[in-house]
Amino acid sequence: MHRLLSCLCVAAFASCLTHAQDVDHKGTKDRGAYGILEPDKPWLLLGQGYQLTADSAVDQDGNVFFTDAHNNRILKIGPEGKISSWKEGSNGTHGVAFGADGRLYGGQHDRRRIVSFSSDGTESVVAEGMQTHHLTVTSRNEIYFSEPPAHKVWMVDAAGGKRLVHEGLTWPRGVRVSPDRSLLVVNDARARWVWKFQIQGDGSVTNGGPFCQLETKDKSSDPDAGGMVFDSEGFLYVATNRGVQVCDPRGHVTAIIDVPRNEELSNVFFGGPGMQWLYVTEWDKIYRRHVKRHGVAVENTSKPKAP
Repeated sequence: MHRLLSCLCVAAFASCLTHAQDVDHKGTKDRGAYGILEPDKPWLLLGQGYQLTADSAVDQDGNVFFTDAHNNRILKIGPEGKISSWKEGSNGTHGVAFGADGRLYGGQHDRRRIVSFSSDGTESVVAEGMQTHHLTVTSRNEIYFSEPPAHKVWMVDAAGGKRLVHEGLTWPRGVRVSPDRSLLVVNDARARWVWKFQIQGDGSVTNGGPFCQLETKDKSSDPDAGGMVFDSEGFLYVATNRGVQVCDPRGHVTAIIDVPRNEELSNVFFGGPGMQWLYVTEWDKIYRRHVKRHGVAVENTSKPKAP
């Protein structure tokens, strides 16, 4: 009898331990993020009531620029976290990104074009005939952008020429270039994978394949991946419906950072002083928190000023 009770106790303990390990893997707050987060510095709400759409942009000084499409404007977040209007009358600009020339590039989905804004806010048309929310600009001023309904990824060169670089992802959304400029990464919002491609000298991409398998809430759901950003150590941060998923350079999800209110997460990026503030946009709100890691500053030759 004593031996039977001992065996039952051992089995119960093993069962509890296994359950605890499962909870730790699936439900622990900020799983695996101890090397990223500073526990005494929580998320800070900077503002709310915006129609936050797609990518935000960060200049070389860490100033953040994001769009409020409902109110047809582009807003700026300064180093202290104060939000101000930078451009009124943005003609429906959605996702934005800085180029190496210091201009702010944006996708105007409804007008089917990509535009750029000079330091005084003057708008110029870069390319027409495309609809996009997500884009990124390289150090050579080449623009990569996704067109989800068409299952395509495009590139616009510095002269405004448009070229299809990949076709076939279920719903390509977020696009980013790696810090060493060798790779283009694209997430598939309706599948579990982030893909990577090697960038060639002419801007084309080759050797495309799955890079990082994202986690989902259950087997029947998708990650609803949105914006992405790299840190200075080459880790990729992906905004998903499970939080910010962090992929290491080998393509493994090593951390999941919980979002402030468990609402719809659309974007993640670094900014602020020292590029050491992690920002997220969640539904109609924008938050930031100070972290241990650093983002990678864009290679601007100039920075925009208030028009």
